[in-house]
Amino acid sequence: MPSHGPGEESTATTAMACGINVDAASALPNAHETGWMKRASAWIYAAVLAVTTGPVLAGSDSAALKSLVDGAKTSHSDTLLVIHDDKVLVDYRRPGAPYRPIEMMSSTKSLVGLAVGRLITQGKLRSVDEPVSDFYPEWKQGNKAKITLRMLLNHTSGLQNEALTSAEIYPAPDGFQLALAAELSDPPGTRFRYNNKAMNLLAGVIEKAAGEPMDTYIAKELLAPMGIQLPPWDDRDQAGHPRAMSGWMATSEDAAKVGKLVLDQGRWQGKQLIDAGYMALMIGQSTPLTQHYGLLWWRQAEGVYLKASAIDHLRAAGVDGSIVDKLSKVSPKRYANLDEFFNGLPALGIDPKLFIADVKAHHMGDNDLFEPSPIVAWEANGYLGNYVVIVPKAHLIAVRQIAVEEEPEAGQPWPYNYDDFTRRVIKLGQSYNSDLAVDKP
Repeated sequence: MPSHGPGEESTATTAMACGINVDAASALPNAHETGWMKRASAWIYAAVLAVTTGPVLAGSDSAALKSLVDGAKTSHSDTLLVIHDDKVLVDYRRPGAPYRPIEMMSSTKSLVGLAVGRLITQGKLRSVDEPVSDFYPEWKQGNKAKITLRMLLNHTSGLQNEALTSAEIYPAPDGFQLALAAELSDPPGTRFRYNNKAMNLLAGVIEKAAGEPMDTYIAKELLAPMGIQLPPWDDRDQAGHPRAMSGWMATSEDAAKVGKLVLDQGRWQGKQLIDAGYMALMIGQSTPLTQHYGLLWWRQAEGVYLKASAIDHLRAAGVDGSIVDKLSKVSPKRYANLDEFFNGLPALGIDPKLFIADVKAHHMGDNDLFEPSPIVAWEANGYLGNYVVIVPKAHLIAVRQIAVEEEPEAGQPWPYNYDDFTRRVIKLGQSYNSDLAVDKP
């Protein structure tokens, strides 16, 4: 997908807004230096993470591992941490990069999804199907009364939303009130559309359920039991509320612990922090509108398959005939991921953004174009490629982080994304287990 900088709308962002899942999140401001504590010694890290460093290959495909590391280096990654069976395969840090927490951007959403699970486990929330109006009575009238926590968690609330965070979210004095006052662009539960505005209202729900601000609750009830000290939240609105869409500051080790919690179905060192039933909901398909999203966690497949019937669906819907004719030259076809599909469109003479806009205008989504395929990985995914990827059947956790300090010179390509990171992690996972499917359509 095209590279992009802060505040610019990428093909990825537009695709997610119309219900087509891609490996990226909407544009957010860059993380910045917080002056937080410097790196502890390596032996402290080993003790805290409770893993032992094994041989670098440890039975893995050396070419796949090398590819993963090479990609981290060429994309200017600050960190890469790869763990298999509780053994560190790679702990890479860019030369000269200081040890510090890095903002995880939209991967923050996945942490917030775990916080909701913790509240349900404690009985402070009834279920994901609890109406949001239980916490905000002003929504008890009209269609907003139908909006549930699940719909905030899986981007199906129907709230009007501008894809660019700089358009509405950052200028707004109070993110909670911005979401509460938003009109509905779709009936609740009828359309998957990535929605930062609705996401930020979850911070208000968590505060009301927990009796304390979201970041305080996460620090105390979710991260502290795992030995993680949460640095100050890096994204707040003008009213002081922590935003739920971004702001989580983490070291690679912290992020890997969160991945371990998910891999172990909510258990941490023998204690069930989050109910296993909620964990299954969180990483399962949460809406029939897309198979690629759970509750604030992406669900990634080994590949995507452009349907043989996609051309007929596009024609019947009224999508531009010239685009459909060009696409018919490659249908049906298997792609490694949706990035590969979108990146291949220009070679067919198709502008990816125009294609997405046309598909969106005709109320189509990924289920209309692509065959369902087995899910093999769970992914937290933030702007610039701040990732936590879990390949459960390979017992594999991979974290990639980047905090951009310098913008590229005018006219130069954006060098920082690592768009195929998850695909490379899955490739490594295949060297441990040839059947990675955790659920099949």
